[in-house]
Amino acid sequence: MSPRGPRTSPPSCASPSPRSRPCSDRLIAGKQLIRVKPDLYVHADAIGELRTRLIAFLDAHKTIDAQQWKELTGASRKFSIPLAEYFDAERITLRVGDLRRRR
Repeated sequence: MSPRGPRTSPPSCASPSPRSRPCSDRLIAGKQLIRVKPDLYVHADAIGELRTRLIAFLDAHKTIDAQQWKELTGASRKFSIPLAEYFDAERITLRVGDLRRRR
């Protein structure tokens, strides 16, 4: 999984330019694009797949640390930490020290 921010996304859908803003806004409103943080968008199918893998991992292991999370996402720390925070905000996980567990 390799999420893209507006600077690395195709300019037609996720660049911060005023001309493309309506496209990304429509994708967000249509729940096809998820705003993980102000400059990080991920396709809803990728979030759904990751949610499924995360829940399965937590059901099997009870907790997940940053390295395990990074391996599960297949993303660099730059993307994996905001994704972990997204799932905290969505009340899927709860951060306890350096670990996350299922709520």
